[in-house]
Amino acid sequence: YDNLEGWVRCMASPENRVASAWGCLVYTCPLEELERRILERAETSGRSDDNLKSAQKRFTTFEQQTMPVVETLTMVQHLQEQANMPAHKVEEITGDKSIEEVWSDTQAVMNRFVANDVLTANAQLLQSVEQDDVDTYVALCSEDLLDDQMEEIMELYEGEVGHKMDIANPNIEFVTGTKAIVSYDRTTPDGTQTIRESRVWSHQGNRGWVNVHFSRTPLLP
Repeated sequence: YDNLEGWVRCMASPENRVASAWGCLVYTCPLEELERRILERAETSGRSDDNLKSAQKRFTTFEQQTMPVVETLTMVQHLQEQANMPAHKVEEITGDKSIEEVWSDTQAVMNRFVANDVLTANAQLLQSVEQDDVDTYVALCSEDLLDDQMEEIMELYEGEVGHKMDIANPNIEFVTGTKAIVSYDRTTPDGTQTIRESRVWSHQGNRGWVNVHFSRTPLLP
């Protein structure tokens, strides 16, 4: 399989020319350990490139061509953080552990990436209510939640709009890899009532995370 050919074929079409990235995983491992693993694999792999000469050539290519990309992404992250913008994280994972440990560390990082993506969508929806931004609100809601009354739908579902919200005690629970529930305490603009609000989010392909359901439970004073 030609990985480059597949990338060009899939990404060259107009609808795929822009892709968003949550972050970057960088696996670090001492050169000596990498060489040891390659030589060990060479005993059974039958691969002609499982030798030190080929390995060292790959290491040199990595340092010359891949590390500059990592360094650029790290610089972008620092600039985004300094500007108080959502930052694309560069996460370093130590590779000289067992397969199980490296996989566990990888899962933890990916879970943080996905959780941040869901929470960002939820924050954007709440912000759209604060700013009376119907277009953004509709874009983040499932079609099943909406009807023909687009102009009134946000006020119908959210009550009084255009006011700063008081949000506390957030929590996120993943039902599956593409469905999550975000819950938090939400106080009404006049401060007279606090509810526990839960929103179910579903990842729907190119649309990203979409709010498909919500529920509210009044909290006792």
